[in-house]
Amino acid sequence: RAPAGATTGHRAGVFDAHIRPPMSLSAATGAMAASPRSMPFARRGVPTAWRGGISSRRRARAPSAIDPAASAPATAAHDARTQADFDALWRWLDANGVDVSKTRVELVDGSVGGRGWGLVAAKDIAAGDAALSVPQSLWMTPSTAADSAVGPFVENQPAWVKLAVQLLHEKSKGDESRWSEYVATLPTKLDAPLFWSADELAYLQGSQLFSNAAGYDAYVRGTFVSLEAEIFSANRPLFPESVFSETEFLWAFGVLRARCLPPRDQGDDIALVPGLDMANHSGLVNSTWTLNGGGLGSVFGGAGSGPSMLFRLDERVVAGAECFVNYGPNKVDSQFALDFGFADAFCLRPGYVLGPIEIPDADVNQFDKQDVLEVAGLLRAPLFTIRAFEDPPAELRVFSRLLNLKDSDAFLLEAIFRAEAWSLISEPVSETNEREACLTMIAGGEAALSLY
Repeated sequence: RAPAGATTGHRAGVFDAHIRPPMSLSAATGAMAASPRSMPFARRGVPTAWRGGISSRRRARAPSAIDPAASAPATAAHDARTQADFDALWRWLDANGVDVSKTRVELVDGSVGGRGWGLVAAKDIAAGDAALSVPQSLWMTPSTAADSAVGPFVENQPAWVKLAVQLLHEKSKGDESRWSEYVATLPTKLDAPLFWSADELAYLQGSQLFSNAAGYDAYVRGTFVSLEAEIFSANRPLFPESVFSETEFLWAFGVLRARCLPPRDQGDDIALVPGLDMANHSGLVNSTWTLNGGGLGSVFGGAGSGPSMLFRLDERVVAGAECFVNYGPNKVDSQFALDFGFADAFCLRPGYVLGPIEIPDADVNQFDKQDVLEVAGLLRAPLFTIRAFEDPPAELRVFSRLLNLKDSDAFLLEAIFRAEAWSLISEPVSETNEREACLTMIAGGEAALSLY
């Protein structure tokens, strides 16, 4: 099914923070209200997510919690992958030095809306043991893209574009690709909102998820248009239209969002890790991807002596049981839905992400305020997660004070106070500043709610 983004008249233009520059804000109030920050490159019992597609009926219900049997994508109905494909991937990993004796891939739930394929323990695995460890030499990264035939054509592109283009290139090579066994196990259909129909997206109207999905759509399609005009069309032998089309480019982007997990989910560090990305999500476990720098630790992790990525089980898993990983312990529901097309019904995390919020260009103290943020260890355009049943982050109030710092209060921005500025404004600065800081947060909240 072609991605739904062909109908774009009602879509907004909010880009994901991990693959775009921060928003430029004309006013603090507008910034707080209109800058839903989206999710990290991420993806992936209990409630699980995997790599395929839930039915249209299930997708249309995405704004609310999806039941455990429908918390992820692929279904037998439109998943052409077979056990032979995953067995071939495991043989490839084994031939390249990966210890695959502890796990295997199975169709854990082939029902409509079920979990699909997942990582299963081939033997009892003790708590704390690495279920699987994959060396860096087998990852697909911006560096491998640079070393490939497409490298010279995308050297000036963002890291995620380099990786997406290499993924399509490897797909075009078929069996000649070094990663052919891995590419064969990638789902052909994805169920993030980026791939929903216009009717399905209508269920999300007014939500932050809708804005973020619309931003993805506009940004990725715009990126493709540029690549097509500047690179693809002029080099057809290397970039055949059958593979380097808008639909396929959207698919590659969706794969990266759904399968690159922290700490390899953004910026120059983004990477596809074959095999490790087969573990389904559960919010009831604490296991996450862990980067192992090499040495003895890597040996015990089962991936040789070089850097590797692994995940350790936080509880004992018996042979035949599924091994889960947590795609994002700090994510909120809309972030899971944006990248994976599911909500974790067992561990709901309602929330709203404000940001990235940038100090307005019109602020005469913009550079001083940015310096204060950097000294405090924050991004120049920070973001704040507002969670249900919890107080707002303390940093949000402090940032709002900084945002509204002006006139006689601006003396706190002098260089002499730079190291202590954030600490000093952690307490009220003046009645005027406190009033404006509160009004900024109130106005931002009201504007966000008005969309509903």
